[in-house]
Amino acid sequence: MLELYYFPDNASLAPHFLLVETQLEYSLRLVDRDSNTQKSKEYLKLNPAGRIPTLVHNELVLFESPAICIYICELDPSSKFIPPVGHFNRPLFFQWLTYLNNTLQAEFMVWRYPDRHTTDAKGVEGIKVAQDLRLVGILALLDEELSKKPFLLGSNVSACDHFLFMLALWCGNISRPPTSFANLNRFMAEMSQRPAIQKVCEIENIDLDRYEA
Repeated sequence: MLELYYFPDNASLAPHFLLVETQLEYSLRLVDRDSNTQKSKEYLKLNPAGRIPTLVHNELVLFESPAICIYICELDPSSKFIPPVGHFNRPLFFQWLTYLNNTLQAEFMVWRYPDRHTTDAKGVEGIKVAQDLRLVGILALLDEELSKKPFLLGSNVSACDHFLFMLALWCGNISRPPTSFANLNRFMAEMSQRPAIQKVCEIENIDLDRYEA
């Protein structure tokens, strides 16, 4: 059985979506961020980075959300959510997953925690405003990509879409949220209708009402 160490609406969300989508047997282990459990000695033995999520499967201990997503996908015999080796979409899968993690998520984290990126308290608001503009630009790029096809790799949902859905949920409070972009809004509405998405959001108490088609 796979064990996902998670916290609601955290970077563990995309792996949680995929565990339900693939119907793999798993259990959840809550890491209480509110009490800083991710920095405890016990948790650091599993994940020395002190971050969420962590996946444990037999003797394997894995951290970093994209790596966990890839691992879960490749445990699915049908490879439904990752293109198989040799498929022309496989390089694009890694392109988009990397872009989402290294660009959208990284820029969002600066917006979310601007105080961590300056030693001058007076500069915090300026960082937040600048990051908002960067996030809007990234969302515009993704919206343009989704104008060409239903999902990031084409007509079928992949783990890239689950990762994008997680990050788009987080971007709901920037100046131009995903719902203000026509194609991203359509994408969010379609993804939110997936039973796995609905099940996980019910477990993690995430409201999907604004994304109803």
